[in-house]
Amino acid sequence: MIQFSHPQLALLFIPWLVIFLWSLVRQRGTLRRLRQLGGPRVQWYVLGRVRFRRQLAKNILLFLGLLFLIAAATGPQIGTKVVELERKGVDILFVLDTSISMDATDVRPSRLEKAKYEVAQLMAGLQGDRVGMIVFAGTAHLHFPLTSDFAAARLFLNAVDTRLVQVQGTVMAEALERAMEAFDPETKKFKAVVIFSDGEDHDGRAVELARKAAATGMVIHTVGLGAPGGGPIPVAGGTAFKKDKQGRIVTSMLNEVMLEELARTGNGSYTRLDDRGGSLAGLLEELLSMEQRILKTQEFSRFEDRYQLLIFPALVCFLLEILLPGGRLESPRLLIRYA
Repeated sequence: MIQFSHPQLALLFIPWLVIFLWSLVRQRGTLRRLRQLGGPRVQWYVLGRVRFRRQLAKNILLFLGLLFLIAAATGPQIGTKVVELERKGVDILFVLDTSISMDATDVRPSRLEKAKYEVAQLMAGLQGDRVGMIVFAGTAHLHFPLTSDFAAARLFLNAVDTRLVQVQGTVMAEALERAMEAFDPETKKFKAVVIFSDGEDHDGRAVELARKAAATGMVIHTVGLGAPGGGPIPVAGGTAFKKDKQGRIVTSMLNEVMLEELARTGNGSYTRLDDRGGSLAGLLEELLSMEQRILKTQEFSRFEDRYQLLIFPALVCFLLEILLPGGRLESPRLLIRYA
């Protein structure tokens, strides 16, 4: 099977063919005019040293060399080559809180949108790892399993919003249970969880589950989203804010104490993000510094470049065109003089 790495360059065959045909027509016209110069004696004196067949051969060699060069430029690839590919990394699960409190705008444009942006930045900095995602509110779901296809992961990430999980609430323990199910239970390391949340937890079992998860080799990092003073939760398209039964605007607070305890129990780190600052550069360094394993070893076939097979005959054609004489070395006048 043959394929070409630059098939668009095959368009160069069109001008090559046009110039080649034009050259043939022009040469025939030139020969016809030369035959009209006079009788055989006149033609002998004027054109005796020219060998028209040699000139034709030189032109053919020139165009043939150009033909080989264009064919080589298209990058022909023939045959296959087996390559062994080893990819090292860790398994990372991003856990996103999609409860209604994540719509709070104390972090611009909202807590959830900020979390999505930071997840995308982390994925852009990873090297050879597999990523997956769990979303949770009143329940937790595996949004997409562990994959090395970061382009597909970003598509799933963009689809996350606070309407993704219909059951409202914040049950972080169930998200950790889904995380333990998503990882290989036989592996005691090479796996990390990064939780993005405002720290609200309506279940109270999160720290206990974090302790069990850490025992299986999981490293749990937490990222808190929210301002120290909290923020209101927009509803009705952002034109109003959520209120309690007494009609007072509900303020969603960042529960840093719980998130810090969760990270400490899971042998990870805690980072706070708000409009005043905060960066996940340290978290990315921790993820990159984790002990890695071979996640996947692939053997795949690829075509080998064979343009060299066309470059060589092109050079031979050009060399012959230069070395091939186009006429006789002796002068026709001298031949006539001593005849």
